[in-house]
Amino acid sequence: MELDIARVGSELSPRGSVDLVSRQQLVDAGREVLAEHQSLTLNMKAVDFMDSVGLGALIELAKLASAAGGSLAVIEPSRSVHRLLTVTGLADAWPPAESPAEPPSDGGR
Repeated sequence: MELDIARVGSELSPRGSVDLVSRQQLVDAGREVLAEHQSLTLNMKAVDFMDSVGLGALIELAKLASAAGGSLAVIEPSRSVHRLLTVTGLADAWPPAESPAEPPSDGGR
Protein backbone atom coordinates (compact mmCIF):
# COMPACT_ATOMS: atom_id res chain seq x y z
CA MET A 1 0.00 0.00 0.00
CA GLU A 2 1.33 3.41 -0.90
CA LEU A 3 1.47 6.07 1.75
CA ASP A 4 -0.15 9.43 1.03
CA ILE A 5 1.86 12.27 2.55
CA ALA A 6 0.61 15.85 2.75
CA ARG A 7 3.10 18.61 3.46
CA VAL A 8 2.66 22.10 4.85
CA GLY A 9 5.94 23.85 5.61
CA SER A 10 7.97 21.61 7.90
CA GLU A 11 5.01 19.37 8.80
CA LEU A 12 4.29 16.05 7.13
CA SER A 13 0.94 14.30 7.55
CA PRO A 14 1.18 10.71 6.36
CA ARG A 15 -2.05 8.78 5.72
CA GLY A 16 -2.13 4.99 5.61
CA SER A 17 0.37 2.38 6.77
CA VAL A 18 4.01 2.98 7.61
CA ASP A 19 5.69 -0.37 7.01
CA LEU A 20 8.33 -2.06 4.87
CA VAL A 21 6.60 -1.01 1.65
CA SER A 22 6.16 2.68 2.54
CA ARG A 23 9.08 3.32 4.90
CA GLN A 24 11.39 4.83 2.29
CA GLN A 25 8.66 7.12 1.01
CA LEU A 26 8.32 8.67 4.50
CA VAL A 27 12.09 8.96 4.95
CA ASP A 28 12.48 10.61 1.52
CA ALA A 29 9.70 13.11 2.29
CA GLY A 30 11.36 13.86 5.63
CA ARG A 31 14.71 14.41 3.92
CA GLU A 32 13.07 16.93 1.58
CA VAL A 33 11.70 18.87 4.55
CA LEU A 34 15.04 18.76 6.37
CA ALA A 35 16.81 20.10 3.27
CA GLU A 36 14.78 23.30 3.80
CA HIS A 37 14.12 23.33 7.56
CA GLN A 38 16.09 22.30 10.65
CA SER A 39 13.16 20.55 12.29
CA LEU A 40 10.46 18.18 11.14
CA THR A 41 6.97 17.64 12.55
CA LEU A 42 5.08 14.44 11.79
CA ASN A 43 1.32 14.57 12.30
CA MET A 44 0.52 10.89 12.71
CA LYS A 45 -3.26 11.06 13.26
CA ALA A 46 -4.09 9.38 9.92
CA VAL A 47 -1.58 6.52 10.23
CA ASP A 48 -3.69 3.39 10.66
CA PHE A 49 -0.75 0.98 11.03
CA MET A 50 2.92 1.26 11.86
CA ASP A 51 5.30 -1.61 12.59
CA SER A 52 8.91 -1.77 13.77
CA VAL A 53 10.12 -0.84 10.28
CA GLY A 54 8.05 2.34 10.47
CA LEU A 55 9.46 3.00 13.92
CA GLY A 56 12.93 2.66 12.41
CA ALA A 57 11.96 5.36 9.89
CA LEU A 58 11.06 7.71 12.75
CA ILE A 59 14.39 7.00 14.44
CA GLU A 60 16.24 7.69 11.18
CA LEU A 61 14.35 10.97 10.72
CA ALA A 62 15.13 11.98 14.31
CA LYS A 63 18.84 11.38 13.66
CA LEU A 64 18.71 13.37 10.41
CA ALA A 65 16.96 16.27 12.15
CA SER A 66 19.48 16.20 14.98
CA ALA A 67 22.35 16.25 12.48
CA ALA A 68 20.76 19.34 10.92
CA GLY A 69 20.76 21.01 14.34
CA GLY A 70 17.02 20.56 14.78
CA SER A 71 14.58 18.01 16.08
CA LEU A 72 11.71 15.69 15.25
CA ALA A 73 8.27 16.19 16.77
CA VAL A 74 5.52 13.57 16.55
CA ILE A 75 2.06 15.05 17.05
CA GLU A 76 -1.43 13.57 17.25
CA PRO A 77 -0.34 9.92 17.06
CA SER A 78 -3.15 7.57 16.10
CA ARG A 79 -4.08 4.86 18.56
CA SER A 80 -1.88 2.26 16.83
CA VAL A 81 1.11 4.63 16.60
CA HIS A 82 0.69 5.67 20.23
CA ARG A 83 0.54 2.03 21.30
CA LEU A 84 3.77 1.21 19.43
CA LEU A 85 5.56 4.25 20.85
CA THR A 86 4.38 3.40 24.37
CA VAL A 87 5.32 -0.30 24.19
CA THR A 88 8.80 0.58 22.92
CA GLY A 89 9.33 3.32 25.50
CA LEU A 90 9.51 6.04 22.84
CA ALA A 91 6.24 7.85 23.61
CA ASP A 92 8.17 10.76 25.13
CA ALA A 93 11.20 10.59 22.82
CA TRP A 94 9.81 13.11 20.33
CA PRO A 95 7.88 15.79 22.18
CA PRO A 96 5.17 17.57 20.23
CA ALA A 97 6.09 20.93 18.78
CA GLU A 98 4.74 23.90 20.68
CA SER A 99 1.85 25.55 18.96
CA PRO A 100 2.11 29.32 18.63
CA ALA A 101 -1.67 29.46 19.12
CA GLU A 102 -1.37 28.15 22.69
CA PRO A 103 -1.63 30.85 25.36
CA PRO A 104 1.35 31.27 27.69
CA SER A 105 1.13 29.16 30.84
CA ASP A 106 1.13 32.30 33.00
CA GLY A 107 -2.04 33.56 31.35
CA GLY A 108 -0.11 36.14 29.34
CA ARG A 109 1.00 38.11 32.39
